[in-house]
Formats: sequence, structure tokens, C-alpha cells
Amino acid sequence: MTTALTPQERRWQNRVRHLQARQEANRARGPKGEAASWWDYARAIATRAERDGDPELWNHLARTLANWCQQTEQAHPDQHGQ
Repeated sequence: MTTALTPQERRWQNRVRHLQARQEANRARGPKGEAASWWDYARAIATRAERDGDPELWNHLARTLANWCQQTEQAHPDQHGQ
């Protein structure tokens, strides 16, 4: 016998199912598509946290991306520099 899901559980399952479908489609595009999928997911998490009263995740995401860009530019200045 199955147990009825709460609205929150149903939303969570829908989000997971949607993310998995997008990731599968993006995986077919290779690493660029997979990166796009993670970017979409990161934005969704930050948006949801902001809606729930915690905008700090946007700051954390911005710092993470800034660090990644700086590290990449330092490691490969001729290839990725601006």
C-alpha cells in the first residue's frame, strides 16, 4: 500500500524528476550541457532559499563562481584570460 504524499513531498519529487530529465537531456550535449544543468539547479536552490527568507545562498553562489573563474584564469591565463 502506498502512502499519500504531503504537498511538500510531492513538490520535492517533481523537482527531482524535472532535474533528472534535464540532466539526461543536457548530458547528451556533453560537458557544456551538464554544466548548464548544474547552473540551473544552483539557481533553483538559491531562488528557493531566497523565497524562504535566506538570500545568503546567492552570495555563496557568487563567491563560488568568482573563485572558480579566478582559479581558471590563473591556471590558464593565455587561454581563459579576459
